[in-house]
Amino acid sequence: MQDATFSHILFWQHPLSSLCFFCYAMSLLSLWAKKTPWLWGSFLTVAYALAIQANIATAVSIIPILLLLLCHYLLKREIHSAGRLFLFALATTLSSLLFFHLLPGFHNWKIVNALQISASAFPTTLWLNFDKPLIGLIPLALSIPLIESRAQMRSAAKIAIPLTALGIFILLGASLSLRVVAWDPKIPTIFFPWFFNNLIFVAIPEEAFFRGFFQKEVGKWLGKGTWARVGALIATSVLFTLFHVKWAIDPSMLSIVFLSSILYGLIYEVTESIEASIFCHFLLNLVHFLFFTYPALSNSIIAGTIR
Repeated sequence: MQDATFSHILFWQHPLSSLCFFCYAMSLLSLWAKKTPWLWGSFLTVAYALAIQANIATAVSIIPILLLLLCHYLLKREIHSAGRLFLFALATTLSSLLFFHLLPGFHNWKIVNALQISASAFPTTLWLNFDKPLIGLIPLALSIPLIESRAQMRSAAKIAIPLTALGIFILLGASLSLRVVAWDPKIPTIFFPWFFNNLIFVAIPEEAFFRGFFQKEVGKWLGKGTWARVGALIATSVLFTLFHVKWAIDPSMLSIVFLSSILYGLIYEVTESIEASIFCHFLLNLVHFLFFTYPALSNSIIAGTIR
């Protein structure tokens, strides 16, 4: 079924677009090598220049990029009260518009069109987006702290690995019970492009925006203490769920999305590590992709478009 509807992606036939997203990926990944504008900024500049040449972006797209950069640069400084609230609202609004592909100047690359991965699921369309990853790349580069030592990594892993395993077991068990998905082990023909896209352009930027930026900022506004952290976690999970309404309108599916966000946010709070929530987010997506109906049973999802 997969081979009948899937034309193998020949990235070398689109060298500018392929090189564009390679440089874009390197801009994100380089943050864990050396967090300096000379490195991530150089990769991003080259990626943007290639995007212009490949018609993935046009010149007008530089406006929201610069505005978002300015917002996060200023939020990194000690700005309080009304000024900080304005910058937070503006950054959130710009990020929302980028997430939903509502700003002009971007023409994202569709690499898989209407592929039915699971027999009982809606077809999947896979995009490489230039606009959406900006919502995570910019705060990651400017303000979100990253793991800098093996000791920090071990400390986060001791908490993140068991919590992730337990969370995946509970969430996928609940999904089976609610008939959102069914058992469907497979290695889809789009595994490698999906893996590349979902890790670098979905899990990393979404966690950076929702957990590293939004949840952290809301927590600051609510104050110190357990209830402030719980309030920030719930508010972020509500926003995360609303952002996925276009993808899943069934109440059962949305409840799983909400609980998934609670899991990611809880791991972020407990470990104080954005890497831990990225790990959990991506591993849940990977297990779902390989072993269960993807994206979901046809009676519980509006569309299989991954954007």
